[in-house]
Amino acid sequence: MLDDPQWQPYIVFPGEFVAQERVVADVAREDGKRPLFILLDATWNEARKMFRKSPYLEKFPVLSLAPEQISRYRLRRSRRDDHFCTAEVAALCLELAGDVSASGVLDAYLDVFSAHYLGAKFQRPIDPDDMAHTYLKAFI
Repeated sequence: MLDDPQWQPYIVFPGEFVAQERVVADVAREDGKRPLFILLDATWNEARKMFRKSPYLEKFPVLSLAPEQISRYRLRRSRRDDHFCTAEVAALCLELAGDVSASGVLDAYLDVFSAHYLGAKFQRPIDPDDMAHTYLKAFI
């Protein structure tokens, strides 16, 4: 799939850890190619190791996200506000690719998942009429 000409692969990774000539901040739609986002789903330390130990990815541009918001992920905290969970990164990628609807749905699913997880963890009731649940009802 990485070599399929219909796709333009992007490794989604912080630009601060990469040679600047590889870093891009936007998704270019060249020659009708569809963007293919490669997300390294791991802790930051593990993702850096995966990135360094994957030489076959060196030929692809690195999409470095610089979102204006801070992470909404509430299940585990990073020491940095500019670190996002994988679902948030995927939603940002979908938005950059022009699929704002899918991005919004993924964000809402993350909010619903987080609410249910925290509700179970702390034995709190779930509000099925909160904003995220209400938003998702249109897609179910």
